Amino acid sequence: MAAIANATRIWEADVRWDLYSQCGVWDGKGVNIWECIRAHTSAIPGSQPPNTNYWRYIGRR
Repeated sequence: MAAIANATRIWEADVRWDLYSQCGVWDGKGVNIWECIRAHTSAIPGSQPPNTNYWRYIGRR
């Protein structure tokens, strides 16, 4: 299992996400941390977490 990085970037549109990069997504109660499993640009519709074709859930912060 991957360790959550200390400085996790918030998911944003129009960003290049490299393999194994991490992002955080606020759900109203906390931040879910996702790890990129397929390098891509987030301009691709539907490529944001929780799409498991691009992201793997690794924990909550």
